[in-house]
Amino acid sequence: MTPHEPLLAHPWIARVDPAGTGGLVVTADPAATAVRHEPGRLPVLGDLVAEHLEHWGEVYDWTYSSGEGAHRPDLDLSGWRATGTGRPLPADHMAEWADRTAELVLRHQPSRLLELGCGTGMLLHRLHPHLKGYVGTDLSEHVVTRLNGLGLDGVTVVRAAAHEINGGTVRAALARLGERPDCVLLNSVTQCFPSVEYLAAVLHDAIGLVAPAGTVVVGDVRHSGLLDEHYSRLEPGSADRAAADTELLFDPATLAAVAASAGRRLTVSLFAKTLTADTELTRYRFDAVLHVEPPQSPPAAIRRWDELGPGPMAALARQGGPVRLTGVPNGLFEPGAPTGASLRAALAGTGGAVLLDPDDPMRLQVAIPAAAAATPPDALAGVGRPHEPLGAFARARLSEVARRELRRAGLPIPEHLTARIPSGPGHDAVSVTREAADADRAGRLALARMIPAGRGRAPEPVPDSALTHLPHAVRRFDEIALRALTRLIAGVAPAGRPRTAGQIMAALGVASRHEWIVRRWLQVLTTEGTVRRDPGGRFDAAALDTAAPDDTAGLDRACAELGYPGQMAIFYRTALARLPELLRDEIMAQALLFPDGDLLTSLSKDQHNVSNTYLNAAMGHLVARAAATRTGPLRVVELGGGAGGSTAAALDGLGGAPADYLFTDVSRFFTMSAEDRFGDRLRYALLDINADLVAQGAVPGGADVVIAANVLHCARHAGRSLRWIRELLAPGGLLVVTEAIREHYLVLATMQFLLSAREGEPQLGAGDRRGGTGRVFLTGRELPAELAEAGLRPILELPRAGSPLVAPAQHLFVATRL
Repeated sequence: MTPHEPLLAHPWIARVDPAGTGGLVVTADPAATAVRHEPGRLPVLGDLVAEHLEHWGEVYDWTYSSGEGAHRPDLDLSGWRATGTGRPLPADHMAEWADRTAELVLRHQPSRLLELGCGTGMLLHRLHPHLKGYVGTDLSEHVVTRLNGLGLDGVTVVRAAAHEINGGTVRAALARLGERPDCVLLNSVTQCFPSVEYLAAVLHDAIGLVAPAGTVVVGDVRHSGLLDEHYSRLEPGSADRAAADTELLFDPATLAAVAASAGRRLTVSLFAKTLTADTELTRYRFDAVLHVEPPQSPPAAIRRWDELGPGPMAALARQGGPVRLTGVPNGLFEPGAPTGASLRAALAGTGGAVLLDPDDPMRLQVAIPAAAAATPPDALAGVGRPHEPLGAFARARLSEVARRELRRAGLPIPEHLTARIPSGPGHDAVSVTREAADADRAGRLALARMIPAGRGRAPEPVPDSALTHLPHAVRRFDEIALRALTRLIAGVAPAGRPRTAGQIMAALGVASRHEWIVRRWLQVLTTEGTVRRDPGGRFDAAALDTAAPDDTAGLDRACAELGYPGQMAIFYRTALARLPELLRDEIMAQALLFPDGDLLTSLSKDQHNVSNTYLNAAMGHLVARAAATRTGPLRVVELGGGAGGSTAAALDGLGGAPADYLFTDVSRFFTMSAEDRFGDRLRYALLDINADLVAQGAVPGGADVVIAANVLHCARHAGRSLRWIRELLAPGGLLVVTEAIREHYLVLATMQFLLSAREGEPQLGAGDRRGGTGRVFLTGRELPAELAEAGLRPILELPRAGSPLVAPAQHLFVATRL
């Protein structure tokens, strides 16, 4: 018998690999760490998720039954200890903490409240006198019995986990309220959750349960963006300790992704902690309120702290109407700046509130009134970096189980036995950051092969210092396109002779299917100031610069700096020179891009540039990592495979790893060409992202990785296409997307012609966040928002902010199914 046999027989272990001399690596089955959830039903928890919850239940049952920290019935501080010292937190500080939380809840005037994880009842005692009915849940039988024994009028406490909202026990208790609760409260309880998937299951049920215009209060959240700061303050250089933190931490972007996929209209308010004492409860935590189907309210005026001069709070209070002050430094992190407590005092009598800055956890905001804090989830959209304790817990349990099974089988236990979980959800923040850094390194190594180092030297990752030319080259692209478009408009609407958009298009003879392009050009040129729009909606060109640079040489140089071959410079130059004919459909853009009729060769010209080389290599690394943590062959579905540039990168990343790789495209030309190129290593099929993928024959839940490289912008409705894509993902599966997140004017002036719909077909983006703008590409906020709304949580984005690689605005996003 080999060590693999008894280990693979265990339902938690999906894979066993040799490591070094006699060592073993065991990998968890994705099902053991998954949370499967359908609205209206109890979530189905993987075994390791269930064990994690049982662990916390045992911890708190013992803690509460010990009675340590019970000062009085409304201030039982059992279990509340400082992370750094292990000593109990001061009672007066904890009393203020509970009072502030009760104020936050009561600000929204609830009458029927469900509290998940009510603990010793600190909030129950403060809230129930103001309520018509209260239902509390907790895992500890001890506190359930004690709180029910108080005989408080209208109060019911039941033993249940947070995910059991739809269970019979909780439903029976809620029925006594007579109506749906108008507030669901989770305060200082999400820390005990194993993963964001579990958090999403709980919050989706809470959001689905609460009455319209009600709230879901998620209080005392540990902010994942401050995890490193927290531990470095306790112990410099303590990255390992941060990685081993046993609680769930998350950030506003993660919360927004969870909320956006709940299926009801929401706004989110983020409140800073304003406690007087400077402790970890004040520094590193925040409160969030989800407003479910709220009434419409006027938008808040936005002012910046550094714009208001001396006495900013007084100036803010004098502002009429709802207002939000942003960019407020936080004295807890910037000495001399105001603290949350001092801002709270300054707001006394104004009805205002101190907020957390959603993008910078070390900064604050202020809202007057407090209702001005509410923002749609889109405003918080982005790639979250939560810290999920499930991974560390699962690895520890998996190692224990592996050793036990080997002992039972009478087999030797290797000295080096490690455990891992599949790539994707459930990981700690340190591991996710490391994974992003490794993928970035893979991309930069690919650039080193594209831009060779000295002869005979091993390639090194290309640093940012070698890429500082990229922003200049991109800007040159934009300027060249703007000059060409302005000259075109000036020919029919010169300075002083304004014409309507319709008159301009008539003068140019624009084919009806290209009219959307000209309307978009006019919007862009007006924004850039090279075309003017009068109050009557007519346009004329500003005076042309007669000293404009030589765009022919500039285009060649910019293409070379961005890694495009000379043929792309020829295409761009020819397209700009023949814009009138392209607009009239007298010549097709395809004829310019594919002058020799070789479609694949021509498309490849646009694939091997700096940005695509970097992103494709990073994607290949991530696919390889996913393959190393899956049971059998990695199941990959590629959508819109086209000329196969991303396919080749994924296969390079996989190397010899087994994979069941399905290459798809909307065109049989591309699937047949891919079959000629890649042979029987892949399977091939036709799939269209503008139709239900499962209905077209794709297997629901059959993909570990879905690749959508530069295809999502071709969707008529990105959100709908993403929901179809989501159905293909298995538990823990990954969606890998590469997309441009800003409009490049040279592309807008040339390649956009390839995207004009046929007569009678809707334009791209007609039903999603691009609708009505004429834009083809989603922005860096809109794409994560579309992913989140479709039930896909963004977990990684490259390139990193601040790098010159950001300039081409091609980004890689990795998302996992919620």
